[in-house]
Amino acid sequence: MKSLRNLAPENWGLVLSAFASAYGVGLLGLWALPYLMGAMIDGLGIDEAQAGLLLSAEFVFATVASLVVAPAMGRAPRRTLALVGVAIAVVANIFSASIQDIYILTMMRCIAGIGAGLCLASGNACVSSAENPDRMAGQMNVLIVILFVGIMYSYAHVMSSFGLSGLFYALAATQAAMLLFIPLMPQRPPAHHYEHHAHKPGRNLFSMASVCMMAAAFFFAMRDAMGWSFVERVGINAGYDVEDLGLLFSAQAMAGIIGPALAAIVGKRFGFGIPLFIGIIGSGLVSLGYVLSESSILIYSIAVMGITLTYFYTLAYITALAAALDRQGRVAAAAGSFLILGVAVGPAVSGLLVTTGGYPLVGWGIGVAVLVTALAALVPLAALRREHQPIAPPVAESLT
Repeated sequence: MKSLRNLAPENWGLVLSAFASAYGVGLLGLWALPYLMGAMIDGLGIDEAQAGLLLSAEFVFATVASLVVAPAMGRAPRRTLALVGVAIAVVANIFSASIQDIYILTMMRCIAGIGAGLCLASGNACVSSAENPDRMAGQMNVLIVILFVGIMYSYAHVMSSFGLSGLFYALAATQAAMLLFIPLMPQRPPAHHYEHHAHKPGRNLFSMASVCMMAAAFFFAMRDAMGWSFVERVGINAGYDVEDLGLLFSAQAMAGIIGPALAAIVGKRFGFGIPLFIGIIGSGLVSLGYVLSESSILIYSIAVMGITLTYFYTLAYITALAAALDRQGRVAAAAGSFLILGVAVGPAVSGLLVTTGGYPLVGWGIGVAVLVTALAALVPLAALRREHQPIAPPVAESLT
């Protein structure tokens, strides 16, 4: 019984509000990315490159909005920012449902991105100021999987029945539902937290180790988004229909909770460096597996089942590495922003590659991104070893 009590959140309001803001609003577009990509291509009559740019615009503005408010999150009114953000996102999604002009729709998606970015920054700030951030992030991961499963299954039905406009209404409804929890968010962090962390030493954000850490986060997320953007299109070509894909995506989402737990177990027993590179390479192989499997429904299915598992496994190590570089959390915060920037760039890059040379060319792009991620991660690892800085075992925590 005692161990079960230890698993329960110390502050349900904080956990639920941070999850609702950061993931139920801030990153909702990422979870729905495969459906949005397919629906835009079919509903608007545009090619993969145009759809990729349209989706990237939203994430770019989410990144900019979160970066603009991030330096002030120590004293900013978090609940107010989150409520403003969700209002902007909901209204933008409702208007998007009735827009057919691609240029006006792009502008509206940028506005939706601003709202999502405000919510993302507010939710992440709540995690960083928690008494036990690692534990809180782990509890949020369980909620993420539940949300992910629901989105993968329900949005597939919405897309097949109502197309792109239905998806925008579904996004708006999901984000509006988060208003049940966002009002529970504390307006500001506890005073003792700010005083405790205000004078801790940290690493220069422009040091080689910090820059390479941000690069590793960026290319890791870009690689993931390059494949994730087209996972639905490849599945259709392989022989699935949309509703069957919804079931498959829901099943792989449920497997995602294994990733952070596996990282925690492996990290304690086998060190840090080798498991990190296994995750980087393994998640890259999974992306290659489903992107290049148009002709084999079996290979596609096997690869898809590993998407969320390998993503969260590797992200746990990247998070731990960024946190070890700077005790003030500045490197982790910056790496989180670059992670979202990678998500923003990924659809545009893969859309251009698909238009130019098909999915095989996307596979080459994914391979290059995996290599750059691994090389970039070597630098912060080497810096910590030179300083004999201990790296905490990875936990179920997310930069995003």
